[in-house]
Amino acid sequence: MANENKRDYYEVLGVAKTATNDEIKRAFRKLAMKYHPDRNKEPGAEQKFKEINEAYQVLTDPQKKQMYDQFGFEGLNQGAGGAGGFSGDFSDFFSAFGGNGGNVHFSFGGDGDDNPFGDIFGNIFGGGSRKAKSKSNQPNPDIEAQLTISFLESILGCSKTFDIKIKKTCKECNGTGAGDHGKDIKTCEHCHGTGYVVTQKRSFLGMVQSRSTCSHCHGTGKIIGSKCPKCNGVGYIEENEQIKIEIPAGIKNGESLVINNKANEVNGQRGNIYITVYIEPSNVFTRSGDLLKAVVLVDPIRAICGGIIDIPTPYGIKKVSLPPNTANGDKLTISGFGIKDMKKHMFGKTTNGDIEITVKYARPNLYTQSEVELLKKLAEKGNNQVDKFIKDAQKEINK
Repeated sequence: MANENKRDYYEVLGVAKTATNDEIKRAFRKLAMKYHPDRNKEPGAEQKFKEINEAYQVLTDPQKKQMYDQFGFEGLNQGAGGAGGFSGDFSDFFSAFGGNGGNVHFSFGGDGDDNPFGDIFGNIFGGGSRKAKSKSNQPNPDIEAQLTISFLESILGCSKTFDIKIKKTCKECNGTGAGDHGKDIKTCEHCHGTGYVVTQKRSFLGMVQSRSTCSHCHGTGKIIGSKCPKCNGVGYIEENEQIKIEIPAGIKNGESLVINNKANEVNGQRGNIYITVYIEPSNVFTRSGDLLKAVVLVDPIRAICGGIIDIPTPYGIKKVSLPPNTANGDKLTISGFGIKDMKKHMFGKTTNGDIEITVKYARPNLYTQSEVELLKKLAEKGNNQVDKFIKDAQKEINK
């Protein structure tokens, strides 16, 4: 994008110039999930996604952010090698995202400092996006996952139990990944322990000094001599754990739930598991907001005469009263057999909402000859609505 067509990076992410790094990351996470092309098929979503990522790359890099705050886009282009090194090529990211083929999918690990996709989109979509080596041997504390449940489970609520692998700090090396109980670590000779190297470039502003992460120690300032034999130098070990989650009744498609303090361990603290819930469609029911709907087959004779009919609900087949002269396509609202209010249900209030049924005439039964004769006599009386239709049509034809 040309500079004159670009929007202010703070405006793109919807944050103030005084926003903290955590606030910027939260804003990016929310917008990127909304506009990711695998989830958002609206025109312009992909371009919006690229714009959001470009803003994130600049505003989370201290040096690039400083150049941008002082000199705007020109400062980035001339003094820092372009806007955050953003190429606009998302082929690696898009090719890595895909379906997961299972009801529960988890992705773990990665770092979110150098590559925001490592901890966000790699976990959500099961991707294998390229990750820059972390500045720490520890994994991301949080785990993001997606869970698929049936339509009825979303209405009634349910429990799900699954096994996952949790990363925990290696106690042998205390998370450093180094041998000799974590002590075989030396100061990086290339950055002298600072974790970054400084370069100078000449620009229209004069000599511009920039700082980048040391490629030898990857920003840690330290070089590991020998690897820890227990964790093989990664700084953590994996353990299997069984997790149980309660899905509240009335949850909507795409809503997220959080399991606190059950994810990866970093510095003695457990992160959270963020689960996005997706709902399989039903062959019987649909949902419109908080209103449950169903199309119900009714015998036409019963619809004309009225009486008790059976209707499907999430709570079983229920009998309701159908008023006489119910027409094909009429809608009836029945209280008490619909969707629970999720917030009220979580506080022990279990009042069900409404279900709206649409009457659909079934094919008439096969009647005996005597029954058919009786129906013929009734039909001979005519139908006022049919008579009016023919009368109005005759008027138009005779004009």
